[in-house]
Amino acid sequence: MLAQLQALTHAQHQQRVLDHCAAFEADLDVTQQLFSPYRIRPLGAHIDHQLGRVASIATNQGITVTFSPNPSRRLRARSAGFGPMTDVLIGAHQSAQGDWADYLRGSAAVLDQTDFPAGLDISVAGHLGEVGLSSSAAVTLAYLRALLSAAGAPPDPARLIQWSQKVENEFLGLQSGAGDQSAICYATSGCLVDFDCRRETVLRHSAGQAFHFLVVHSGHRLALASGGSFNERVAECHAAADEMQGLLGRPETQAVSYLGDFNLADYEAVAGQLSLVSRRRAEHYFTEMARVEAGCKAWTCGDLAGFGQLMSASCESSIVNYETGTPALIGLVEALWSLEGVHGARFSGAGSRGCVVALVASDAVPEILPALARYFTRLEPAPPEPPWAFVTEAEAGLRAL
Repeated sequence: MLAQLQALTHAQHQQRVLDHCAAFEADLDVTQQLFSPYRIRPLGAHIDHQLGRVASIATNQGITVTFSPNPSRRLRARSAGFGPMTDVLIGAHQSAQGDWADYLRGSAAVLDQTDFPAGLDISVAGHLGEVGLSSSAAVTLAYLRALLSAAGAPPDPARLIQWSQKVENEFLGLQSGAGDQSAICYATSGCLVDFDCRRETVLRHSAGQAFHFLVVHSGHRLALASGGSFNERVAECHAAADEMQGLLGRPETQAVSYLGDFNLADYEAVAGQLSLVSRRRAEHYFTEMARVEAGCKAWTCGDLAGFGQLMSASCESSIVNYETGTPALIGLVEALWSLEGVHGARFSGAGSRGCVVALVASDAVPEILPALARYFTRLEPAPPEPPWAFVTEAEAGLRAL
């Protein structure tokens, strides 16, 4: 049987608080805890870095960050799932070291001018990293909010998104957009988060009926920051925007061009003149923007079949036009497409290993999971890690517990 993950209980969260206090000899009365959920993006894939619209939800799985003050000028952090304890000196120059603590170093770097408290001891718990659920954004946002909370500053979502994106873009060199951070910061139970990355505006669409998503891990994982293919695709999208600008005869008004600088009519006017790669990247962007618009309407109407079809079309465009997706992910999404009770499915994340997310009929899950278990059993070679799955609806975002 395929392992099915469950959301943590209140008692399990409380145990993490007690474990933190024991590890750091911290006072329970001054210890705080945050939950930063992983996100899934059913629609709006690969377009946030081009200032498009993204449609996302927060899941019932995520990262717990427990923290308490210490009298030093240091950020001391421990994680059950990664290497030894790390120690970051507040105010010192920070540089990426290529380990799990880089997100803490980056958070300290972007908030260097903030009125920090004396220091923090931090315990991180969350084991679904590097699988396409945006664990990097989740943990970075939790660090930033913990630091702001300890400094007595309000947790402004817009500032958190900007700072978290700065950690990824400038400190780690990953040219991602704000789609992941917007989902985690603005998520509300039962709502689809519709974030416009150009205008930095958010709409929350209430569901016409319950939408149940099945997240399935392929058994493969890869940290985006460790590979160059993500940044290469981003660069190709900027190149496509440059081509469009030239073909349309528009003057250069900014250092970097984005596909979001143009509308569908602009694209249709020059599509036949674009180079092959630029046409494919632009085709994905503009059709994905249309799918987000249609998907938000399907969500509010409770049109599960329509929303699922859009998800599958998004995945097909990701494969053909954006040219992403590993054999493991393509095989898994095709297996899901064939199953009764699956309305639609697509990759979760950038398509470079990790998870697939499917919109499913909730009463079909007991049949879907054994079918997936049989699918994984037949794979040769077997995945490097045991696959797993979990079911989630749209949950609340980053929050204090």
